[in-house]
Amino acid sequence: MAARVRPDTGEATLKQRYRVTNWSEYDRSLVNRGNLTIWFDDASIKDNWTPAPPVGRGKPGLYSETAIQTCLTIKALFQLPYRATEGLMKSLMRLCQLDLPVPDHTHMSRRAGEISVKIPRRPRKGPSHVVVDSTGLKIFGEGEWKVRQHGVGKRRTWRKIHLAVDETTKDIIGIEVTTADWGDSEVFPGLLDQVEGDVSQVSADGAYDTKGCHAVIADRDARATIPPRDGAVPRGDDHPRDGIPKEIAAKGSAGWKNDSDYHRRSIAENMMYRLKQLGDSLYSRTFERQVTEAHVRAAIINTFTYLGMPESVPVGQIAPAA
Repeated sequence: MAARVRPDTGEATLKQRYRVTNWSEYDRSLVNRGNLTIWFDDASIKDNWTPAPPVGRGKPGLYSETAIQTCLTIKALFQLPYRATEGLMKSLMRLCQLDLPVPDHTHMSRRAGEISVKIPRRPRKGPSHVVVDSTGLKIFGEGEWKVRQHGVGKRRTWRKIHLAVDETTKDIIGIEVTTADWGDSEVFPGLLDQVEGDVSQVSADGAYDTKGCHAVIADRDARATIPPRDGAVPRGDDHPRDGIPKEIAAKGSAGWKNDSDYHRRSIAENMMYRLKQLGDSLYSRTFERQVTEAHVRAAIINTFTYLGMPESVPVGQIAPAA
């Protein structure tokens, strides 16, 4: 098959330069991501560590879901095994002079498959521009070096993480965890259902160019910014998707992406990168715990975002190095 390359016009393509305008605040937020007092607030933990007494008969519990999520957050943030997490939590209790029990590693592991993780979300100030994408996190199998040298083995397995991200605030507003057998378009309706408030636009890649995805977006009175797949034909009946190929034919692919803000979909890809900075593997062995682990990482990412994000503005263009 012949390779397709762009013709060399001899003109250098200019690249946009950006400058961060809030570097001082953003620098401080990067430092605070490792501040234990942010992740282990003794005042709030003291009030919420023990669950409320049960209604009726039954033994009172020792650890609320807040307590278990706090332990799992520390575990994921510093990439610790359960036993090391137990030791760190006990030392934090001593340092904060809190007389509260710490769940042992067995109890943490058991409760990890049962709790409902609370992912922090700030209220929306207006309609959201939602960008969606998916990535894979390995659960077991060979490392990258072995795969490059000898190929993929039979036991190399992944979990798919589907994310919906707010284009403006850059936080996670929807997450689904599935096996690799699920397609992006199959998961999309449940992902968009998690988005609260009004939706003005949904941007996604060609994997979401299906009749079902467009119908779900239309039900939210939102604009779909999804490039058509190869060989796409008009659907007729004034279907909203039919206007996209016409715009691409009139403006070109680059012109359509620029006018429709499709390039903002890269925020979802950047979110995948940020998620994998907490580890490109899931360490749990059961699916329920894997879901909890992924949700805990999403909660950490949102907390990172709310601590502070860079605000950049264009300052000029430069030619790329030869």
